[in-house]
Amino acid sequence: MPSIVTVTPRPIYVEDLALSTSNAPATVDHEVAGVGIVPLTPISAMLYSDLHPYADDSAAAAGGIGVGYHYFNTTTSLPKTRMS
Repeated sequence: MPSIVTVTPRPIYVEDLALSTSNAPATVDHEVAGVGIVPLTPISAMLYSDLHPYADDSAAAAGGIGVGYHYFNTTTSLPKTRMS
């Protein structure tokens, strides 16, 4: 039997979030202010400091970055996924 519930939106605070550098983070139980214990799936994060700097895809390839992997593009100053 379906139930009817009313959901009141509220701001999300940093304390409500979990962070992981894993590609497949496990769900964790976390205390959310005003709600109680809830299961959260951590947000996957990529740290710029972990990326090697290259000017473009060909330089990244020469530096050993595989297709589909990330590097820091020094031309655009943005993280980039090597496509070729």
